[in-house]
Amino acid sequence: MQKQPKVAVIGGGIAGLTVALNLVQRGAQIALLERESILGGNALTVCCKALEGKCQLCGGCLLADRLAAIKEARDIAVFTNTTVTRVKRVGGGFVLDLAVAWAPDTTLAVDAVILATGFDHVDAHTKGPYGYGILPNVTTGEEVEKRLRQNGRSAYESLGLRKVAFIQCVGSRDEHVGRGYCSQVCCRYAVRLARLFKSWYPEAEVTIFKMDIQTSGRDFDPTWQAAHKEGIRFVAGLPAVIRRSTEAPGRAAFIYDDILAGKLAQEDFDLIILSVGMQPRRDADRVADLFGLNRDPYGFFATNDDETSTLIPGVFVAGSCQAPRSIAESIAHAQKAAEACYVYLQERGS
Repeated sequence: MQKQPKVAVIGGGIAGLTVALNLVQRGAQIALLERESILGGNALTVCCKALEGKCQLCGGCLLADRLAAIKEARDIAVFTNTTVTRVKRVGGGFVLDLAVAWAPDTTLAVDAVILATGFDHVDAHTKGPYGYGILPNVTTGEEVEKRLRQNGRSAYESLGLRKVAFIQCVGSRDEHVGRGYCSQVCCRYAVRLARLFKSWYPEAEVTIFKMDIQTSGRDFDPTWQAAHKEGIRFVAGLPAVIRRSTEAPGRAAFIYDDILAGKLAQEDFDLIILSVGMQPRRDADRVADLFGLNRDPYGFFATNDDETSTLIPGVFVAGSCQAPRSIAESIAHAQKAAEACYVYLQERGS
C-alpha cells in the first residue's frame, strides 16, 4: 500500500472491534462507528459460564481484551452515538455523511467500508402462547445472560429453583415467519447455561425441550456429552402453550407434545427460559439501501462466495450481520473480512 488507507468500520461489537484491530496493525487508519453510547454490542450481555473455574468456551471473556486494545490503539478514531445518513461514491472511495449525537454532523472520506452491524434477538413477545411478558417465570436466554453477568449466582436464588426448563428454537427454524434458518448459537448457550444451573442447584431438575441439538462449534461435543452425564434431561418436544400453574400459582405450566412418548404431557416449572434466535437488525434494510447491497432471503447482507465481499467493490461485511454466528465464529469471520479488505486496498494501491 502506497499511502495510509482509511477504512470505516460500521459497528462496534465483537466483529467490528476485531476488524479494526486487525487492519490498524496492517497500517490502515480506522474510523470505528457505533450507534450506541458504548462499544461492545451484543457481546456485552454474555455472562461467564465457567464451572468451578473451568471454562466452557462460550466466548464471553473475549470482549474485554479487545475493548482494552481499542483504547490503546493509535489510528483508531471511535465515534459513538453515530449513524451513517448518506453514502456517496467518490473517486473509487466513499464519502459518508454522519449524524453524531455529541458533535455537529460531519463527513468522512474513506477508501473502504466494513459493515459489522450485528444482529437483533428475536422478540419473544411474538411467541404469544409462551406467555412471555405476562408470566414472570418465563424469560429469555438473553435476559438470563444479562442477569447472571450483573448478579452472578444470586440472580435467581429467590425463586428456590427445583425445576428449570429451556425451550429451544424460539423464533428460529420457522418458515411461517420467514426465519427458516437455524441460529446456530441457541443450543450451545442453552446447554452451557443448563450445566451452570445444574452445578449451582444440583438437586434441581433441569430440562431442555428441543427439536434436536446442534452440536457443531468449537469443542462443543464434550459439553453436550457432559450435560448428559450430569443429569440434564433432554425431551424431544416443544410446548404448545405456557400458562400459570393451577396447582402452584407461583410456577408456570406448559403443555407439550412428547414426540418420543407419543402423547401430550404437562409439567410445572419454577423458571422457563426461551432460547431465542438471531435475526437481522431492524435497520438492516436501511443500511443495505445506503450502500446498495442485496440481502439474502432471510434479510442478512448478501455476499459473494467468499462470504465477506459484496457486489459493491470496497464494501465488506463481518460477523453476524452476514449470518448467525457465535462470538468465536464472528471473530474468525471478522479476521477473514479484514484480510479481504486488506487485499482489496493493496490491489488499488491505497
